[in-house]
Amino acid sequence: MKTDRSRQKVINTCAIIGIVANLSFSFLKFVAGTITKSVAITNDAINNLSDSLSSLITLLGYRMGKMKPTRKHPLGYGRTEYLSAMIISIIILVAGYDCFISSIDRLKNPSGVSIAPIAVIILILSVLTKIALSILNTKAGKKVDSEALKTSGKDALSDVLVTSLTIISLIAGKFTTFPVDGVMGIIVSLFIFYAGISSFLETNSALMGERPDKETVEKIRFIIKKHPPLKGGYDIMLHSYGPERCMGTCNVEVPTRAHAENIFDAMTDASKEIEEELGIYFTFGLFAVNDYREDVRALKNDILEYLKEKTPHVISLHAFHVHIESNLVHFDVVVDFKVSNYGSYKEEILKVLNEKWPNYTFEFTIDPEYD
Repeated sequence: MKTDRSRQKVINTCAIIGIVANLSFSFLKFVAGTITKSVAITNDAINNLSDSLSSLITLLGYRMGKMKPTRKHPLGYGRTEYLSAMIISIIILVAGYDCFISSIDRLKNPSGVSIAPIAVIILILSVLTKIALSILNTKAGKKVDSEALKTSGKDALSDVLVTSLTIISLIAGKFTTFPVDGVMGIIVSLFIFYAGISSFLETNSALMGERPDKETVEKIRFIIKKHPPLKGGYDIMLHSYGPERCMGTCNVEVPTRAHAENIFDAMTDASKEIEEELGIYFTFGLFAVNDYREDVRALKNDILEYLKEKTPHVISLHAFHVHIESNLVHFDVVVDFKVSNYGSYKEEILKVLNEKWPNYTFEFTIDPEYD
């Protein structure tokens, strides 16, 4: 995880570069649009103006996200960065709407477009600058885990296509009476819409909470495995409170014969290593299991294979414990997300188990496939 200081430097630099570049080209394109009477160029200028506002919001969002935790918000304000990325998406959508309306008006009321060499030069320079900004923001966004920068990078890439179409409309309008300028303006607005919608959906996904990526899950389980008597690592959930603060929970299995002090030490060491390696503060839940016994292990395998055969959607079992004296069996069943009614599905599984193993009593929980 990037340190606060290095992350702040990257975000500040990218935001300031974006503000200066977009404000400059917005002004130049308004001038070029006025000279050429091109609605496509004017739309492109509005797009640049919205991009400069996006860079400013990125900067403000980061600064607000760095506010110290309070009694009301003890985990800080890091999620403000996600909100700033969503605001940027909305600004992009509003800019796209304005461009669309002005382009429709140009189709209804077509007018001639003139070519000015200075306008073409401005647009070409804008394309080159936007390519550079896209590369800069995308790489920086991935490096410091900033949704707002990644959104700005995607938007800059779409701007390259937008400005390229504007150049085409400017040249084509010289050779035909067809309202190319209006048509290209509509196409420009649609690309702006696409950039806004895709950015909005991605940011919304981060706010809603996402499945942890496979690589992170594998690293967590690898670290847990290094600290016996812990094993497994189930129901892994990560809770992000901004790019610089992440908390995680998962359940681990330990043998029933393990000593409490050894379990505590192992959990402490595993939590510390996960935080140092991945920047995630972890807490553990505990499953006491006795599958070190051969008969229990065999029963677990038989039940899993039988459930997979008789009931769809079962993926795995964990937390498997058999109370030998009473024949009471505890476990968790992991199912895929195709299951919509856990209550009825649990009844279906219980019926199958009771028919196959009438001498056992089953108590189990159904878990979605968290990880």
